[in-house]
Amino acid sequence: MKKQSTMIVSIILLIIFVIFALLNTAQVEVNLLFGKIKMPLVLLILVCMLIGALVIYLFSFSNHLKDSKELKELQNQHGKPEVDKLKKNVKQLQAENQRLKKSLDAKEIAVQGTQPSQPTVKESTTTP
Repeated sequence: MKKQSTMIVSIILLIIFVIFALLNTAQVEVNLLFGKIKMPLVLLILVCMLIGALVIYLFSFSNHLKDSKELKELQNQHGKPEVDKLKKNVKQLQAENQRLKKSLDAKEIAVQGTQPSQPTVKESTTTP
């Protein structure tokens, strides 16, 4: 559904751009530092939009690189010792768990050794 709506919006924007281009075909003169250029108005607008989009992309990309670098530095500073500490804690807890299981097994064996193998039931005698 999302791809369909994106496709519909893209087609509508393309139609609007084509209409805009057909309405703005007049030749304009652009003064640059090194000379003058004549081009259709719609082409000038399109080139300016593309340059603006490129500038925005470059700024956002540089911010993304800066954020990624900062994130990696923070992970290296705080993440590694924390992970090592937690791994050591897990190993200690696993060792303690094994020790407690052995202790519990030993106590169960000791309890079974002191109990009779079959329980005795008292028979009650009733007089009629």
